[in-house]
Amino acid sequence: MKKVLIILASIFLLLIVVAIAVPILFKDDIKAAVDDVLAESVNADIVWDTDDFSLSLLSNFPNVTAGMNNFGVINRAPFEGQILFAVQELEVEVDLFSLMGDQIKINGIRLNSPEIFIHVLEDGSANYDIAIATEEMPTTPAPASEEATAYNIGIDHWEITNGHIVYDDATLPFKLEIKELQHSGNGDLNQDEFDLNTKTKADSVTVIFDGVEYLSDKNVAADVIINISDEFGRYTFKENRVSVNDFALSFDGFLALLADGSMDMDINYAAPESSFKSLLSLVPGIYTQEFSDIQSEGTLSFEGKVSGTYDSLNLPAFNVALKVDEAMFKYPDLPTSIDNIKMDLLVDNADGNIDNTIVDLKSFHMDFGNNPIDASLRVENLVNYKMKANVQGKLNLGELSSMFPMEGTMLKGNYVIDLTANGIYDSIKNTIPTIAANMSLTNGYVKSSEFPYALEDLHFDAVVKNETGNMDDLHAVVKDFAMTMDGEPFKADLTFSDLANYTWDLKASGGIDLEKITKVFPLEGMELSGKIEADLDTKGNMASLEAEKYDQLPTSGKVTITGFKYVDSELPYDVTISTAAASFDPQKITIESYKGTVGKSDMNITGSVSNYMAYLFGENQTLNGTMNYDGKLLDLNEFMEEEETASGPTMETTPAEGQEEVYGVIEVPKNIEFLMKSTIAKVEVMDMTLTNIVGDIVVEDGIASFKNVNFNLLEGAFAMNGSYNTQNLDEPKYDFNLDIKDLSIQKSFSAFSLVQTYAPVARLVNGSVSTDFNVSGLLNDEMLPDLGTVTGGGLLKIAQASLSDSKIIQSVTALTKLKSSNSSSAKARKVTLKDVLMSATIEDGKLKVDPFDFKLGDYNSTVSGATSLDGGISYNLKMDIPASDLGSQFGSLVSSFGGGSGDDAMIPIKIGIGGTYDNPKPQLLMDDQKQQAKAAVKDKAKEEAKDLAGDLLDNVKSDKAKDLVSGLLGGDEKDSSSTQKADSTQVDLKKQLEDEAKDAIKNLFRKKKKN
Repeated sequence: MKKVLIILASIFLLLIVVAIAVPILFKDDIKAAVDDVLAESVNADIVWDTDDFSLSLLSNFPNVTAGMNNFGVINRAPFEGQILFAVQELEVEVDLFSLMGDQIKINGIRLNSPEIFIHVLEDGSANYDIAIATEEMPTTPAPASEEATAYNIGIDHWEITNGHIVYDDATLPFKLEIKELQHSGNGDLNQDEFDLNTKTKADSVTVIFDGVEYLSDKNVAADVIINISDEFGRYTFKENRVSVNDFALSFDGFLALLADGSMDMDINYAAPESSFKSLLSLVPGIYTQEFSDIQSEGTLSFEGKVSGTYDSLNLPAFNVALKVDEAMFKYPDLPTSIDNIKMDLLVDNADGNIDNTIVDLKSFHMDFGNNPIDASLRVENLVNYKMKANVQGKLNLGELSSMFPMEGTMLKGNYVIDLTANGIYDSIKNTIPTIAANMSLTNGYVKSSEFPYALEDLHFDAVVKNETGNMDDLHAVVKDFAMTMDGEPFKADLTFSDLANYTWDLKASGGIDLEKITKVFPLEGMELSGKIEADLDTKGNMASLEAEKYDQLPTSGKVTITGFKYVDSELPYDVTISTAAASFDPQKITIESYKGTVGKSDMNITGSVSNYMAYLFGENQTLNGTMNYDGKLLDLNEFMEEEETASGPTMETTPAEGQEEVYGVIEVPKNIEFLMKSTIAKVEVMDMTLTNIVGDIVVEDGIASFKNVNFNLLEGAFAMNGSYNTQNLDEPKYDFNLDIKDLSIQKSFSAFSLVQTYAPVARLVNGSVSTDFNVSGLLNDEMLPDLGTVTGGGLLKIAQASLSDSKIIQSVTALTKLKSSNSSSAKARKVTLKDVLMSATIEDGKLKVDPFDFKLGDYNSTVSGATSLDGGISYNLKMDIPASDLGSQFGSLVSSFGGGSGDDAMIPIKIGIGGTYDNPKPQLLMDDQKQQAKAAVKDKAKEEAKDLAGDLLDNVKSDKAKDLVSGLLGGDEKDSSSTQKADSTQVDLKKQLEDEAKDAIKNLFRKKKKN
């Protein structure tokens, strides 16, 4: 027996050692296995580390204690990056021997500093729904066992410390946030009926429903004992107490979950304490550390109930009754108390129909020193809001600081209100309660330590009347409203009437110092300064506004602005207005003067804007105007949209070294029609500078049209007509006719991508060009031409230009081996253009050039061909070269057709040039070249024949023979025609003379041969 005990002890000890060692020795394998399981079953990122996992058998034997620190669950899309659950410490204590039975007994669960965020979107998507759905294959059900397997989990106790819970459900819409939650509880969950005991405390609870904040940062505590029975179907409240700040509620009753998904309930609640001070603790801002020092008297009665069925269609009946009597309170450091506080409020719903709710504030009274306030309100339903209300009171605002702590705030003035309302509000029938209200403020003053300026001399009188209850009979008048802020007065009068057709008459005038306003109401990331003086008079009604009858809305006034400056951290430039003045009426706004800057750009503007009221208040309305614009500089680069770069979502204003600046498309507004007559000294656009700009720009329907716009650019004078079209912002278009005089060819290469692509040789050309050229196409998102869409054409005029040492010239001279090209003279390798007319077209991705003449060194040359979008070139070059200047291969070619060298013959050389500009590939066109050489030799022979003919004529005696010889050797057409017209009787004589001439020629060639 002893040996058996030793063996059993050894096995038990071995199990303990293994249980301790396994998590340590195989922690990486365990983590990998767990991660694999989680990846297959959970659509979330689980954050945990084996170093933060612990397992102990000895510290609390026979209980196993498992711990996990820094554990978290992070959501994926559509809640990507949001925390669902995170905990600093998680500890679970399990009875070791219960693992061997049919009931796992968990003695305790502890969570330290958990963060729980539940988020439900409007479409019902919830961030807690992280389980990966699995396909459930149909299976044959196993035969039911005679005895069901018993398997239960029991929890003895649980605890949460320093918890933070957020429940945000947009489907309700409802939001609950609990901070610094301390919670503990216990109960035997395995019993059919048991008591659940919980204790809860939270330093801050906020409840928001449908945009209304019902609880704001309240201290909440709850001690609750709930009897749970009927397999978690019925909850009976036994001893329960819930407090919000110092206001406590006790409740009893039950809540039952029914089979159809509804809830049946009967719950009564009441305030166990009758102290008015407990109710006072619910007042926002009053519950502070000094709340216990507040003196208070008075009794409180608060009770209510909820009874009935709750489901998607029904609410339980409910009521709330609150009474306060003979109450007062006084801050300990202040001289005056607030006395005679009385309240009798009932909110009652007898049948669960929310529309039948009655709100009855039977009476309310309090004395602010010597100033009483009385009020009552009864609303009998929430359908047509049958109501009766009364408010009367007087307040000396200067005395409030003696009753409430108002550190840093000073109030003065006398406020009076007298209001009665009685009747039904029904928006369908256009009825409202009858109203008689009078309000006034005299000698008003407001100063706060948070704001540097006081509002002084505040006063107004307001009267609101409606004697019939019809909406169109409402009449409200605000007279003599005035205030002064740091010496800047403002005053206004307003008459408002007819709620069925809002009708107004407003007169306002005064000055506003924007810098002072922003100090009172700070604007994050923005700075405003400047003074605005306005004098406004407007009247009208909503019917005229909606009918767009703006002539029936008489509006007039004048606005002046001085010293305005606007700085925004999200804008790369500042906006300033040194002076501006505008007057307006219903038809138009006249800009009498405007002088200001936007970034580096300055502008002086005068003109007018019409249809502005329709543009402001109507839909799809167009703003019209005519402007005269005068400026020294317009920097368009500042207005271009910044594009995202690979390094991040935004681009620096100044590009990094080696990085090109990227511009975005400048959009032309579609709902603005403007004629702008411009005179601008300089315009910066991308890396170009235009000067002396004069012309008209018409903006209409997303298109900017340029009419007779003249400017200077790259040493040339431009006259431009055309359009820039952004109706489709993804494919902005341009169509321009350009009349250009004396444009620098070399500088045009640096400025225009068209030149860089189609005429890269321009980089080396010294000279200028004039042209009348039409070009159209699309722009890309960098405001550069999309070269694949370019079409155009025109005549280019070059008065004088030259090109030296280009790769094309080098390749041509290397091919021809011209004698002059082998000299050291730069002139021999120089292209000269003088009085050149060049016709060019752009289409199908090619620049095509018709033949034009130039000089390569001393040789007359002609070139024609095309440059393609991919950089390929295809040109034909023809040069007239004396045979004596050609290389040996050309000399032999000439000799093969002429029997000699022909040194003084002009030989046309024809060369095809392919490849690219940087890698040209010239080729002699041999078939054409042979024909050219043969023709040149024949021309030479013909000249020699004419010389021989002259000698022949000297040896022919007969005049008729001379004529005949001359004709045979190419005499003039006149002699030939007269011969053809001779009488037929002379044919024999002619034949005889021809024979004599032939014999004479034969003799002549025999003599020359002998010589």
